[in-house]
Amino acid sequence: MKIFSKKNIKLNKIYKGVSLILIILLILCYLYINSSLFYRIKLILPFSLHLNKQELILTKGEEYRLFVYGINKWVSYSSTNFRVAGVDFAGRVFAYQTGKAFIIAKVDNKKLKCRVKVIDLNKKKLNLDVGKSFRLRIKGPAVFARYKSNYPKVASVNKFGKVQANKPGKAIITVKVKGKILKCRVTVN
Repeated sequence: MKIFSKKNIKLNKIYKGVSLILIILLILCYLYINSSLFYRIKLILPFSLHLNKQELILTKGEEYRLFVYGINKWVSYSSTNFRVAGVDFAGRVFAYQTGKAFIIAKVDNKKLKCRVKVIDLNKKKLNLDVGKSFRLRIKGPAVFARYKSNYPKVASVNKFGKVQANKPGKAIITVKVKGKILKCRVTVN
């Protein structure tokens, strides 16, 4: 009496192969979902109907003009969150307060979307005594920011936005977020 027959060995190899393929597929799906390809905005063809921007990052109080390529027809614009970003009939987007919104352009039966993110700093002016510190934060949906001081001897800043007052004077902290520049004026007493 044989414990392992040739059929059992073949089935065992098939089961191992199928389970290995399933594990590889699960890993690839996980990597795809966590990559930028999953969230990529659709591919735009040169002569297709599309907006001039599909994603906007604006600072509070800033404006930007959206328009539709490829047509010469009436376009109606609307905002999904008018408290964050509004839009007029000509496609001018106004950033009112921090947050996210979508601007929707309707042409005939098509809807075109532009994601708008409005950002701002938690402080524009800062008064600190020597030896004190304060943490600057980006208000709104921002991920990565680069902080820099024009006079580190007066007020230095680390990569997390913590401003340290070193000696009396004035300095400007510059914060760069995806091409946008925000500034905070620091006075050290």
